[in-house]
Amino acid sequence: MNRLHIRPIGLIITCALLLSGCLTASHKEMRLSLNNDGKSGTGTILFSHIHSEATEDTTDATKKDFNSLISEYYQGKKFEMATKGIKNIKKRLYLDGKDLMGEITFDFVDIADLGFFRYNGRGPFLYYVLADGYFTSGQFEVSNGSYGGEKMPVVFWDENSRDFYVKVGLSSPQSPERSIIPLYQAWVKK
Repeated sequence: MNRLHIRPIGLIITCALLLSGCLTASHKEMRLSLNNDGKSGTGTILFSHIHSEATEDTTDATKKDFNSLISEYYQGKKFEMATKGIKNIKKRLYLDGKDLMGEITFDFVDIADLGFFRYNGRGPFLYYVLADGYFTSGQFEVSNGSYGGEKMPVVFWDENSRDFYVKVGLSSPQSPERSIIPLYQAWVKK
């Protein structure tokens, strides 16, 4: 079994309700490309600098966080069960220098299942960046679309667009970070 393939997405975005921490990442980058039908396509989501965030509790929960990542997303099916219209899913967890990275690639049936909206299926594409969910949530940073701003946290793309890119920040700079890299390295060696 190749231990570099993993299912980090759900846990990274939606922290588990742990007493002293949760897994998160510094950034999430999403790239989507539409097929000729204008609905289906392929996608990649990249999570950079995956780590555990401490809360007010002083207990170190990094081991619990990492074990949850493995059992619920690598060995379990949480992401697949919560994400409609996704298929051919491939995941990896890897080190890039001093950063633990998570990557997921997939095919999708309908871009609307990923949080994109078009009024009556026509006009520009819209994507709300602040909603909670697997493909949304976070603080907007950059996109190849036009961002509506803090009062209107929506990214717009022309109706003829076929490639979409959005990068959001996920973790809070004020929260103390706890590395899970040693746990990942020990797990890979098993």
